[in-house]
Amino acid sequence: MPSPTIRSVERSAPMTRRYDMERTPEGTWDVIDVFTGMPAVELGVPLIDMPVEEADDLVELLNLRDKKRRRD
Repeated sequence: MPSPTIRSVERSAPMTRRYDMERTPEGTWDVIDVFTGMPAVELGVPLIDMPVEEADDLVELLNLRDKKRRRD
């Protein structure tokens, strides 16, 4: 029989990723807050119109930070 810790982890739903990328008609990428549907903003700067590599790095970083914040 699995331990209670393992069972509780197996039953828990995966955490929703708060940030994702969206391609613009111009071919650049925006980082989107999936909870609001709006571009993410860091230090007052909207995270829009960037190369795919930069947007991908920011999505990963923002999701890691959000995951840590929601666990605390």
